[in-house]
Amino acid sequence: MTVQAKTISVSKGTLPGLRDVLVTLFILMLGAVFVLLAGYGTRPSDLATFTDQKLGTLFVLPSQATLRTIGILCFFIAGLRLFRVLRTFRSILNWGLAFLAGFAFLVWVSSGTSMNLPGMVQATLTAATPLTLGAMSGIFCERSGIINIAIEGMMLWGAFAAVAAASLFDSLWMGLLVASLIGGVMAALHAVLSIKYKVDQIISGTVINILAAGGTRFLNIRLLEPAGMSTPGSFGLMRIPALADIPILGPLLFENQPTVFIMLVLLVLVQYVVFSTPWGLRMRACGEHPRAADTVGIHVNQMRYVSVILGGLIAGLGGAYFSLGVVGTFEDGMTRGQGFVALAAMIFGNWNPIGAFLAALLFGFADALQVKMQIIRPILPIINQPIPPEFLQAAPYILTIIVVAGVVGRAIPPAAEGKPYEKQ
Repeated sequence: MTVQAKTISVSKGTLPGLRDVLVTLFILMLGAVFVLLAGYGTRPSDLATFTDQKLGTLFVLPSQATLRTIGILCFFIAGLRLFRVLRTFRSILNWGLAFLAGFAFLVWVSSGTSMNLPGMVQATLTAATPLTLGAMSGIFCERSGIINIAIEGMMLWGAFAAVAAASLFDSLWMGLLVASLIGGVMAALHAVLSIKYKVDQIISGTVINILAAGGTRFLNIRLLEPAGMSTPGSFGLMRIPALADIPILGPLLFENQPTVFIMLVLLVLVQYVVFSTPWGLRMRACGEHPRAADTVGIHVNQMRYVSVILGGLIAGLGGAYFSLGVVGTFEDGMTRGQGFVALAAMIFGNWNPIGAFLAALLFGFADALQVKMQIIRPILPIINQPIPPEFLQAAPYILTIIVVAGVVGRAIPPAAEGKPYEKQ
């Protein structure tokens, strides 16, 4: 007599995990906020008007109906997230939700008034510029296997060096060049500590951040200000003839600060170099499996040195944006933690330049929106009070925490990241 035993397996692949439940609850709360804003934050007759400086009115939307529709769409997206079989569409749902949420806040802020939509998009692109440059710096470092939390320090040194060199040589372009070089010097220091002396890479990055905070303040007080070299001025808008006259897109893409143009060019270049060239393949191999890379003749530590220094050169340009691209002077701690936000954009973008750029646009939109809301001062429903400016200033960083909390655990870093390599 033969006894056959059958194993019954219970598949849990379709059941939502704790993270999915928490994210779903957050999306439901977001939808409820938009429905609440529709009912109590706007009037039935309110219209949201979006304009362009040259074309005039682009389109007009009823505020209440638009907010309610977006709230219902948020409920629908929350329901879709509970089905794990739709995991391949998660990225599309996430970016769709980000777009809807951003547009809903624009509708609420502009309810009963008008907003220059291309101007808002341009402010978003400008605010995303240092974040994208910082994220690309991190991609070069971490794709090669070196953790880099020193982006903030490299950017701050770049901001200081840009002002010092621009004043010394009486040239803003020379300031931009020296800022990049100083960022490379700080990156070289990080590389030596991490690769040669095998210092914990988190500690090494923290040391550079602390050195930047204290060193730039000291040099600014003792050297720049006494010598009258702290205000060299800032870049104006660069305009590409003919292309800048294209309606809507022209001013967005072809009439910007030089750092914005540099960022856009580097974005395409870095994406191509990292993912479409033999050098980029070798660099990524050093971050994924350095032992295997060594066996085929790749000098792992040499590749890591080059990658980290390249990242520092880009981070220095990001720092110059703050001093020469915005205020035309140097202020203590003027990067305001943007290096860490750039690190979050890099993670949210899955260590990919294009993904990091999209994440930087999200954070840049939050920054541009909070500036706009401080000007308009919209009234919160029910309590009938304007939003405190302190909360608005903290909004981009709160968004960073929310995004990182939702992404960490899903984003997969390079396998050998943070692990020193010794040739055998």
